[in-house]
Amino acid sequence: MGAPVEKPSDFRASAARLARRLAPYRLLIGLSVVLTVVGVVLGTLGPRVLGRATDLVFGGWIGSRLPAGASVEDVAAGLRADGQETYADLVEGTPHLVPGQGIDFDALALVIAQVVGLYLAAALLTWIAVRLVNRISMWTVRDLRSESEDQLHRLPLSYFDRQPRGEILSRVTNDLDNLQQTLQQTFGQLLSAAVTVVAILGMMLWISPVLTLIALGTIPVSVVVTILVAKRSQKLFKAQWKHTGTLNGQIEEAFTGHELVTVFGRREQVTARMRATNEELYDVTWRAQFISGIIMPAMFFVGNLGYVLVAVVGGLRVATGTLSLGSVQAFIQYSRQFTQPVTQVASMANLLQSGVASAERVFELLDAPTETPDPVDAAPVSAPRGRIVFEDVDFSYGQEPLIEGLSLVAEPGQTVAIVGPTGAGKTTLVNLVLRFYELAGGRITLDGRDITTMTRHDLRARIGWCSRTPGSSRGRSATTSPTAGPGRPTRRCRLRRRRPTSTGSSSTCPTATPPSSTTRAPRSASARSS
Repeated sequence: MGAPVEKPSDFRASAARLARRLAPYRLLIGLSVVLTVVGVVLGTLGPRVLGRATDLVFGGWIGSRLPAGASVEDVAAGLRADGQETYADLVEGTPHLVPGQGIDFDALALVIAQVVGLYLAAALLTWIAVRLVNRISMWTVRDLRSESEDQLHRLPLSYFDRQPRGEILSRVTNDLDNLQQTLQQTFGQLLSAAVTVVAILGMMLWISPVLTLIALGTIPVSVVVTILVAKRSQKLFKAQWKHTGTLNGQIEEAFTGHELVTVFGRREQVTARMRATNEELYDVTWRAQFISGIIMPAMFFVGNLGYVLVAVVGGLRVATGTLSLGSVQAFIQYSRQFTQPVTQVASMANLLQSGVASAERVFELLDAPTETPDPVDAAPVSAPRGRIVFEDVDFSYGQEPLIEGLSLVAEPGQTVAIVGPTGAGKTTLVNLVLRFYELAGGRITLDGRDITTMTRHDLRARIGWCSRTPGSSRGRSATTSPTAGPGRPTRRCRLRRRRPTSTGSSSTCPTATPPSSTTRAPRSASARSS
């Protein structure tokens, strides 16, 4: 049995719906955003302050080589008189330079202490924000898991007829686990990456607009590479989870139906089908991972090109005294940090697409049509007698009708035998009485009351259903337990193998009252094989 036909993936709609699921936790999300912003800003100030330490070391090293007692202007004028224009520009552009004095270690220690404090505070705030994000992610998936469980109880039996059980299990287990992993690994990092990009961009513009333009020149290339790769990998990740559900369905069917597979000699066919599905899953998973894995090397290559350009141009500006060495060092750190969040977002593209694809599959389960609600003002059934009437009933599992214009009456105490070939709809009649399926036309009454005006609980609590279990040996009896309502045993009946009678009926389960007669159902309806 194959997986159901998947609709085309709608990344934006599914991602927006997933974002709306986070609305109940907006206060915690707001707190997480504030902590993330403050932590990122503090961490962003670190390279700028650390640049002052570099200037102290570089200025002290140059100052120790210059004559003591002279001013910076006098030293620069002397260098220009000797024809050393570049050196003179370097001396004038170096902060914290005092001719004849070395490195100021007290000032250097103070700057290093400031840097350590900034990084510690940023790490603490980021840790708290990550904790909040993880809790929000787990709570969101917990709500989805609870809603999925409630939805499974509301779905009609027809839904489970169309869906393999392994596919349903995959949606409520694998897809939800993958969604939780995606939220934990991407939600906080995406927020931190966005704030980091804005903060670093501001610091880069403050240091040097020229170097900023050079660093930003690599961004369009990175964006184009990411978009091209993401478009191809998104379809493959959707197919990956589809094949995963298909394989789960086949495994579940093979294990639960192992005896039937063995009896009918279908082991080779089942093995071949499972092997083919496994190969398809391997192929699409390998391609998805390979294509999405191209993003990281491509982003690193583009980032390294930008690093080389910034280093060359920055070195030239330091030599001319336009920028200090500490400023260029800080800018290079910022340029590397600027590409890092962009690279992280690109590397999370495959995980994000996989998570949104899982969310889309879970939303498809939650959006599946549920059973018709029970009437709110339904009166309880009092003193039931057990008279069941089918009035011109029509029903079909799909497009082709199965039952058309069926009318029959089962009087209280009467045993009615429904005779027909396999697939004619005998078991379907019992399912219709219990409202496991809804009618396409006509109606069914219990003691003159339409069963659609009753709650399913009241209806099923008054009907004993003895499901006939195959597998009893010749001359032996198989004991089964009927239920009155879902999962509640009421009495036991025995099914015995009997010789076929003229009416073709086999053993029957006695009703609540002793049977008074056995009749054959009137063939007033046409029954077709499903």
